[in-house]
Amino acid sequence: MTKIIRKVTYKLYPSDSQEESLMDMLIHHHQLYNWALRDRIETYRQFHYGLSFSEQCKINTLWRSNRKQHRLLNANAQSEQVTLKRVSLAFEGFFRRLEQGDRKAGFPRFKPFQRFKGWGYKTHGDGWKLHLKEKKHGAVYLANVGIVKIRGKARNEGGIPKTAEVIRKNGEWLLSVSMEYPSIERKSGTKGIGVDWGVSHYLSTVDHDGHFEQVANPRYLSQSRERMTKLQRDLALVRKGTRHHRKLKYQLAKLHQKIARQRLDFTHKETAKLVKIAALISTEKLTVKNMTRSAKGTADKHGKMVKQKAGLNREILNTAPAMTINFLKYKAEETGIEWVMVPTQKVKPSQTCPDCGVKKKKTLAERWHSCPCGCEKPRDVASAQVNLNWALGLAVKAGNQPEKVA
Repeated sequence: MTKIIRKVTYKLYPSDSQEESLMDMLIHHHQLYNWALRDRIETYRQFHYGLSFSEQCKINTLWRSNRKQHRLLNANAQSEQVTLKRVSLAFEGFFRRLEQGDRKAGFPRFKPFQRFKGWGYKTHGDGWKLHLKEKKHGAVYLANVGIVKIRGKARNEGGIPKTAEVIRKNGEWLLSVSMEYPSIERKSGTKGIGVDWGVSHYLSTVDHDGHFEQVANPRYLSQSRERMTKLQRDLALVRKGTRHHRKLKYQLAKLHQKIARQRLDFTHKETAKLVKIAALISTEKLTVKNMTRSAKGTADKHGKMVKQKAGLNREILNTAPAMTINFLKYKAEETGIEWVMVPTQKVKPSQTCPDCGVKKKKTLAERWHSCPCGCEKPRDVASAQVNLNWALGLAVKAGNQPEKVA
């Protein structure tokens, strides 16, 4: 039986001395990462030999004994192996992209301290141990730090902690824990639902009885746009490295963090509502990378309406289409309901009439579906109906003659 892994994030509340110890640990792992990266580069330059992960772990074991002699910080051995593994994965990804012919393979770079987010632990009980209570409050033991108070709660009960990662983000300390569940129970309904994601409306849904609903786009980015623009303008005018520059940068990061939390919470709630009433969910397959491709073009052949396309890309990403589809998919799998991804290029939901099957191209400005056959409804609702028809095994030919989908 496949076990389910879910991430749970807790907020740490360290004391002043624990804050200092956490910062020492962060500095240590940051230096270890850059050391491992430098060691791989220099070894290859001198001997034309690439160090492996296991070889770097053995070298680090020898260094640990030297650190003890000089009374330097000796972090948990498994947590150091996690940092070394990240270096190894960075090189594996680089070579994989080279083999695929990617021009921007992305050679692993040294990380500045500001861009090093934290460190991890492999096994619960080795270097860290979680102590949870029935309520939100609890504590976690971290080697070289002590017992730190935490706050947070998992969405599902009965999880077994496996791995953890300590993260520093915008001046706050977070603990991200991977929980393992034998199973997760969710309630499901009896409806077949077609779903269409959009920008003018976040989601448009239609059930097998023909009842439809459209969820308004909350536009969290637009709500904070004025304040964000002001902060970005002030930040551009302040000299780098000053106290005022750091303060503005922190405020801007906190605003982005708030928008991300709002978007995440909204997406969780809306997808959970759908799964709760559905026995089948059908949505089209989205290629977000292609949808948000820039219109700048090349130096020889410039694109058209670049500014308008940039604004559209921003609105698309603000609604988080990939996250919405992923949340719907894993919640549907947990519930055991049927999940159908409609092939967009073949079916073309936004151009197809759900009643007669006639295909007609529409511009993005056309938000109403009107067909000579008498079908009149919002464009996104019509697309959702086409998705549902496909999932139910019925494709509509021109002339109102349904056919079974192969």
